[in-house]
Amino acid sequence: MNTKLKWIIHKHYFAIAVGVLLVVIILAPYFYLRGADWKVLLTVIGGLASFFFFIQKQALDEAHFIKELLIQFNARYDCMNGKLNAIVRKGDTGLGDDDIMILFDYFNLCSEEYMFYQRGYIYPEVWRSWVAGMNFYYKNPKIKRLWVYEFSSESYYGLDIEREMKKFRLKA
Repeated sequence: MNTKLKWIIHKHYFAIAVGVLLVVIILAPYFYLRGADWKVLLTVIGGLASFFFFIQKQALDEAHFIKELLIQFNARYDCMNGKLNAIVRKGDTGLGDDDIMILFDYFNLCSEEYMFYQRGYIYPEVWRSWVAGMNFYYKNPKIKRLWVYEFSSESYYGLDIEREMKKFRLKA
């Protein structure tokens, strides 16, 4: 399912359900007077109720899954945040082997977040916030050089940080 459509349905499913139910209630007398079987109308109403219960249940299950993802991603980032900031504070000095390994871990984290965002499991507003955070590190010339080089291998689930920053009108 298109992720934008998915977020629209999950965000507005109650209004959609009420609207469809009102349409069915309004059309029910018309179809009944035209000879439609009342059992068919009840079946349609029951089917609609089941569908919207399913959507609500799916939204709740996904919210739980998303919460777990956010906890894991944030915990991983928290472990490397100080090290990433230390790399930025070093100024123009080159990247050591430890710095490169930390950055590789960060690049992997970013690309995994992107993959889950692409599949519709990360809220767009959360992803925007994460892209803004990535932009902070991307602006650092030594990190940017490694980032561009590494991501040119296309081994990071298709994450293109510049495309994502343009999407949210962030400047590199």
